[in-house]
Amino acid sequence: MKKSPIELINLAFSSMMVLLTFTGFFVFLFTDLMSDRVFGNKRYVLAIVFLAYAVYRSYRMYQVFKQKE
Repeated sequence: MKKSPIELINLAFSSMMVLLTFTGFFVFLFTDLMSDRVFGNKRYVLAIVFLAYAVYRSYRMYQVFKQKE
């Protein structure tokens, strides 16, 4: 089934958002970026929030893609 340009743009933006949130998860969990402002348990909570949002967006993107087929 051919997708409309709007659907392809939505899919591209959703994919980019998933990649950015997974990147945010790895950055906050495994690097010392912004360690002077976000430290301790706040850092782990922020990483978990990034991961949860990435998983949620991935699931929504999968559901939309599956529904259109």
